[in-house]
Amino acid sequence: MKPQALIFDIGMFDGSDSRYFLDEGYRVVAVEANPELAEKARQEFQDDIAGGRLSVLNFALADEPGEIELVLCGDDLGASSIFGDKIAHRNPSGTCTVPTITFSQLVDRFGVPDYVKVDIEGADRHCILAMGRDTRPRYLSFEADHDLEELMAHMAAIGYRQFKLIGQCSFLELGNERSLGYRSRRKLMRWLGFDQPMRVRRAGRWFRLMHSSGPAPWASDGRWYSAATLLSKWNHARRNDQLSGWYDVHAC
Repeated sequence: MKPQALIFDIGMFDGSDSRYFLDEGYRVVAVEANPELAEKARQEFQDDIAGGRLSVLNFALADEPGEIELVLCGDDLGASSIFGDKIAHRNPSGTCTVPTITFSQLVDRFGVPDYVKVDIEGADRHCILAMGRDTRPRYLSFEADHDLEELMAHMAAIGYRQFKLIGQCSFLELGNERSLGYRSRRKLMRWLGFDQPMRVRRAGRWFRLMHSSGPAPWASDGRWYSAATLLSKWNHARRNDQLSGWYDVHAC
């Protein structure tokens, strides 16, 4: 990625990913639906905003402009969702009405990005399906869910050819999570009384688990696969109960 490349951070949460992108020298447009998190980000990143390196938008990304109800998650504000059933088991603490913005509107305003990171609690499809051959970013990441096969078909149709599955509790490619070395280290940690580390070192820097999405696709762990191979690996791991937590798809 060239210096000053443009990144859309859709689902900013606490700004961990935006900070990583800014530290790497990229320009960032961050979209965060939760008003409280968006305001905290404007305070924390005020120098980057003033310098024109970052824009923070308090919107929910959706498939049409307007307003939508955001269900607030009492366990974790970053898990708030426009789909109440996604967080029904996580102590929902109320709702608020937020404005919506579409991927096309973001492109019209800021231009076609070089990379889009999407993590918006079940609504990732509203971003992915809005992309076309002329508006797709060079790199893309989003959370794998029940609609993965549909989204993979769309990505292949608009020109993506290489894919990875990255575990969000390890920042390792799915196959590498099954390696003897990694499983042995995890077993040792549990024996010592630790469930999992707070941070892991990947691609030359530390990333905070449960807050960051980890290294961007051009720096992430593992080899690239075709769409068919990735879906085969995903379905095999699901059938054999080999998934640990949740996974992001990286595409280019």
